[in-house]
Amino acid sequence: MLYPAVLYPYTVLAIYSIADLEMLTGIKAHTIRIWEKRYALITPKRTHTNIRYYTDDDLRRLANIALLNQQGVKISLLSGMPAQEIESRVADINSVEVFNRDALDALTLSILQLNDKNFTHLVNTNINQLGFDQTLEQILMPLLDKLNAMWLTGSFKKVHEEFVSRIIKKKIIQELRKFETQEVAGDASFLLFQPHEEKQELNQLFVELFIRKNHLKVIDLGGDLLVSDLLDAIQIARPKFLFTIAHEKSSVDYISDLVSALGELNDPPILLLTGYCANQFADQTRFVRVTEGFEDLEKFIQAVREMNGAAGKA
Repeated sequence: MLYPAVLYPYTVLAIYSIADLEMLTGIKAHTIRIWEKRYALITPKRTHTNIRYYTDDDLRRLANIALLNQQGVKISLLSGMPAQEIESRVADINSVEVFNRDALDALTLSILQLNDKNFTHLVNTNINQLGFDQTLEQILMPLLDKLNAMWLTGSFKKVHEEFVSRIIKKKIIQELRKFETQEVAGDASFLLFQPHEEKQELNQLFVELFIRKNHLKVIDLGGDLLVSDLLDAIQIARPKFLFTIAHEKSSVDYISDLVSALGELNDPPILLLTGYCANQFADQTRFVRVTEGFEDLEKFIQAVREMNGAAGKA
C-alpha cells in the first residue's frame, strides 16, 4: 500500500461491535465493559440472536467521553454529566495545547460528527505551528492510517470517507498552488494517471505534491483514460516516468495492455507501479518498477532529483 489514505469499498453498517468501538475510540474493550457495568455510560443492544451491538449515538457518546477523560475529567463525573454539557465541553477543545496533545482523537471525533469547522480549525492550527510538511507527516498521515483500519473493518461510513477526503484534498490543492510556477530541475518529468475503476485521487495528489516539492515536472491526467490516450500523452509530453496505483483487480488487464504497448516503443518511459496488484508486474523489469510503499517511492524521486540537478548544472 502506498499511502494510508487509500480508500476502500465497504458495506455501510448501522451498528457497531465492541471491537469497532475499541478501534474507533482507542478505549480497550475490557475498559468499555467496565464503564458499562460500573457507570452505565452506554448500554449495548442485542440482536434477536443475543449478540451485543452499539449504535451511532453510543459511538458518539463514548468518543466524547474518551476525549474528555484524556483531558483529566473523571469517568465518575462524566457518567452523571448531561449529554449537552459533554458535547459543549468537547466543542471547546480547540486550544493549541489540547490540539498538540490529542490531535488524532480530536480529529477522529470531528470526522465522526461531520464537524468540518472543528476539523479544519484543528488542521489549520497545526499547519500554522509546524508548517504543511510536518502536519502531513505527524498528523494527517497517522490519522489516515488510523482511518484506513476503520474502513477495513467497516466501522466508518461512506459519508465519513467523503467528508475527510474532500477536506484533505482541498488542503493539498492549496499547497500545490505554491508550486505552479516553480523552476524544475533538469528535464525529467512524471506523468500520473489512474486506471478506470481506481479511486485514488487523494493518493495522486500526495504523489504530485511530493514530486513538485522535489522541483521535478509532473503532469496529472487523472483517470478514465484509454491506453491509447496514454500513448498519445507519452508522444506529446515525452515523460521519463509514468506513475499509477493498481489496487483493483480490473486494473491488472489495463496495466497489462499498457505494458504491452510500452514494449512497442523505442524509448519507453519507466512505469512506477504500486498497490495490491502491483507485484503481478514485478517480473517486467525492462521498464516497470514496483514501489513498495511511500518510502520507496520517496527515495526514487529524490534520486531522480539529484541526478537531474547534477545534469542541469553540467
